[in-house]
Amino acid sequence: MPRQNLYKGYSTFEFQKNKSLSLRDVELVKLDLLQHIFTSKGSRLMMPTFGTNIKELTFEPIDSDTLDELHTEIKTVLDFDPRVEIIKLNVVPDYDKNTVLVECTLLYVELDTVDEFNLNIQFED
Repeated sequence: MPRQNLYKGYSTFEFQKNKSLSLRDVELVKLDLLQHIFTSKGSRLMMPTFGTNIKELTFEPIDSDTLDELHTEIKTVLDFDPRVEIIKLNVVPDYDKNTVLVECTLLYVELDTVDEFNLNIQFED
């Protein structure tokens, strides 16, 4: 049976929608992953390698090199967090909308839960 309320935290991110500041378990881990993904490398004090170059990649053309680098950046973040293990990771371009869909299936280790973690990354025209 999955453990509940193992991770507890607070966020104002979706307060208007949920009317609550508290986050728990999978939702808290997902928010932590998003914050790590969209933190630029070199922006954390005393941690110059923390974060990704994804913000810079959004100014590049969506080609195989960019998709490979995006896949590597996402995989590095997911491998960094000991609370999750990657079951599936796909990076799918949508050339018509100038976006890339990142589709992940993750095992939340201590929670013994499998869940989807997906995000759309909008590229500049």
